[in-house]
Amino acid sequence: MTIGELLKSTRLNAGWTQKEMAAGVVSESFYSKVERSIHHIDADTLLEILKAKRINPALFFNAAPTDEKNTASNLITNKIVNATNRRDIQAWRQAAEEYEENKKKGIEYTQWVSYVLDLGQAWILRSPEKVTLKTQAQIKRIVNEDNWNMFTYNLIGMAFIVLKPDEVKYFTHRAYSIFKKSKGIVNDQVTNSVNSLAVNFLIYAYIHNFDKREYQETFELFKELPMDPGNLIYRIVLKYYQALLNQSQNDIEKYGSLLKGEEFFCVLQDDK
Repeated sequence: MTIGELLKSTRLNAGWTQKEMAAGVVSESFYSKVERSIHHIDADTLLEILKAKRINPALFFNAAPTDEKNTASNLITNKIVNATNRRDIQAWRQAAEEYEENKKKGIEYTQWVSYVLDLGQAWILRSPEKVTLKTQAQIKRIVNEDNWNMFTYNLIGMAFIVLKPDEVKYFTHRAYSIFKKSKGIVNDQVTNSVNSLAVNFLIYAYIHNFDKREYQETFELFKELPMDPGNLIYRIVLKYYQALLNQSQNDIEKYGSLLKGEEFFCVLQDDK
């Protein structure tokens, strides 16, 4: 499977148009030709598109042309993540049904699909009550790992919904510390993974009434992000949570409206 074919499969499974998938990073015309293998796309531009669409680059690139297991896992994972970002329980149920039906047909998935599915539901419901024992066991293994990489950031960030406040504070600080120490050698994939963990921290912190001071490390992380299109959504999230803490209704509505426009409903606190 070529990069163009993988982009097309990802786009179709997410229900996006070519214009939406191009995300303003490239023109719709150029993107269309990439899908058809008429134009080639360089790695930096591809990563910008993945960041703009909040597609996990690690999962995307792990879908080797001959690895049907990884390809199937990536496609269903993108559906789950999109449903989670939109807090769309109906879309999540459809992805869950597709996952179970495909397993009955003999389609194989990586072990982490059930993890993402389980915790996606927990984030949508803002409750860990339905998290399975299997996922809880996976979380215990992950948090005890010594060597962190981009997969660790992703997996631990998703696990926050199950953890206790002190555990979330500890692992967030540890993630930022490791990230800052290795900043000279990290790539965009790692940065995106840390940003996702930071977003999950903000959601959790607000739900659990953390003190304002506990947000500052995350705010500083977002303030230091480079000014590029892929990081714009995180800067909006930063402004939204600052407005929430300062009880600035005008800014809450302004930045909340932008997040709704991006269908990033998971970060909104309308139901608190």
